[in-house]
Amino acid sequence: MLADAIAAERFRLLRDRSTLFWGFCFAPLIGFLLSVGGDLFLRFVIKKPMPGLAVGLIDQVIKTLSNGASTFGALFLMIGAAAVLAGDYRWETWRLLTPRNTRQNLLLAKLIVVGEAVFWSLLLSAVLSALAALVGSAINGKTVALSLLDRNPFDIVGVLAITWLEAMVLAALAACVGVLSRSTMGVVIACLGVRFVQTILSGALRAMEQGPPSWKLLSLPVFDADLLRAALLAPDQLGDAGGSAGVALAALVAWTAALAAVAVWLFRRQDLTKE
Repeated sequence: MLADAIAAERFRLLRDRSTLFWGFCFAPLIGFLLSVGGDLFLRFVIKKPMPGLAVGLIDQVIKTLSNGASTFGALFLMIGAAAVLAGDYRWETWRLLTPRNTRQNLLLAKLIVVGEAVFWSLLLSAVLSALAALVGSAINGKTVALSLLDRNPFDIVGVLAITWLEAMVLAALAACVGVLSRSTMGVVIACLGVRFVQTILSGALRAMEQGPPSWKLLSLPVFDADLLRAALLAPDQLGDAGGSAGVALAALVAWTAALAAVAVWLFRRQDLTKE
């Protein structure tokens, strides 16, 4: 039954070209165009290419993936997530779906499909960032290296997984907000607000602390994701904070599972006649 619900949601999303483009393709595409446009501007307008003799492809991909769930990236991911998770309230189609499957399966299927879309969006960002690096090197006459910072493809996989998990915390939150507010706009505003507040709190709390991070910091998914990426890419620079990487990973998983469970619990008890 869950597999049928997933297949149906995947089919609906693939047919919804507007949601696919604005939610999951626009941010990677605009990042590629801005990168290439910046290189063209420096080369032909300012005529002063950026200094440096080489471009590291893996380094560029890792940098892009690390910012995949930033406030800018989260804006468009949450637009896509809102359309999938709360779109049936807008079009008043929940009552057509609930007789066909259990409410739990229907909502979980939406979350799973959002997770798939987020993964492919991040992968598209990685591919386009590598392509932008190649185009930029050709424009500015730079050589291309696999990596300038001793990175390897496994680092890309690790950063991709961490950023995906960070985005899924927001997706699970979007499911909760979507059920409570019955509004796609409410989902986008609430998730962006939470993402922005986390960023501010993470920086402020870390500036006031010394040594290992406190439970307050480790309860912030933004800090947990940054800590995990640092533990993967620069473990020597973490100091005492390195020992909290396992707790940070557990916190991200717990947030995703808890928010998804709350969303399902709320949806199973919701009166859909009040759409």
